[in-house]
Amino acid sequence: MDMETKVYDEQLSLELAGGNEDLAQQMFEMLRNELPALQSSMNEAFEEGDKAALYDNVHKINGSTRYCGVPAVGKAANNLELLLKDEIDELDTSLENLNAEIERLLAF
Repeated sequence: MDMETKVYDEQLSLELAGGNEDLAQQMFEMLRNELPALQSSMNEAFEEGDKAALYDNVHKINGSTRYCGVPAVGKAANNLELLLKDEIDELDTSLENLNAEIERLLAF
């Protein structure tokens, strides 16, 4: 946990909403309402070993934080998304390589 990064940055929230206080509050409340379901889906995907679903949920959380002044969650979500993306890209490449080698062996 990063105690130095703010949980909620009111000034950032206002900037992201173009100075509209009502919009800033609305976006923050939408995020707070959506987060429990996204968090649950994320944790379920992790427990099931479903990396694609885990990435999708983390990506949604990360994207949602871009409209609100919630730098701590945004930073944590971005870090996890980058780790998952790198791993998924490596998995995709490794899977393609394995399939190619299997096809090459079967054609031998």
